[in-house]
Amino acid sequence: MKISGMTKKAVAAVALAAIPVTVAPTATAAYPIVGKLGSTLQATDTVGQVVYSWRIADLKPSSDTMPGYPVAGKVWESTATVNAIRGSVTPAISQFNAVAPDRAAYRVLWQVAAPKAISGATIPQGQQASGKIYFDVTGPPPTTVTMNNGMEDLMIWGP
Repeated sequence: MKISGMTKKAVAAVALAAIPVTVAPTATAAYPIVGKLGSTLQATDTVGQVVYSWRIADLKPSSDTMPGYPVAGKVWESTATVNAIRGSVTPAISQFNAVAPDRAAYRVLWQVAAPKAISGATIPQGQQASGKIYFDVTGPPPTTVTMNNGMEDLMIWGP
């Protein structure tokens, strides 16, 4: 079988174009990033463009009301602060869980428009947003807060 000169050039062009894709650096972190409640944990997004930090503190029962949400257990809260260190950050509030020692996990009430809740609005580089995140605790009391992307814990704040 004879391969024409044009075909060879086309194959070479495709191969050369693919090289930067296969050797491009990717941002990796040793997940999870772990700290104590009250500490600030820093991470970089998966493509290495955005650097952000979260501080989660004061995990405790809450007396705040949850407008329009039928609470099944006891509302717990934690104070959350997100910083946009490099690039703009849209707070991924829905990724938080409160976790009890027996591993019972309580999803964040991201859909509740509580007056003191942290905003999910995008913040520009160099700025921060603070507020509370809430959990409906229906079992053992939580001692830990995790940030989980659906596949793995990214950040963990413990006692």
